[in-house]
Amino acid sequence: LDTLRAEAPTIVRDIQLFDIYQGKGIAENKKSLAFHIVMQDTDKTLADVEADAAINHLIKIAAEKCAATLRA
Repeated sequence: LDTLRAEAPTIVRDIQLFDIYQGKGIAENKKSLAFHIVMQDTDKTLADVEADAAINHLIKIAAEKCAATLRA
């Protein structure tokens, strides 16, 4: 969480971990993590492209700095 929060784009206001799953469908030495991400721009309505870019950036940071992979 600290890494994601430190690297988050300015429109990301909060990131919370809300679920950790280990079990059926997940490799024995892996965990599935789910995050609640709050985004806001106080000057204008966010466009889908801006929200998508912020999420893609967080996924990239998680992969590069935490060895995370996006589960399909």
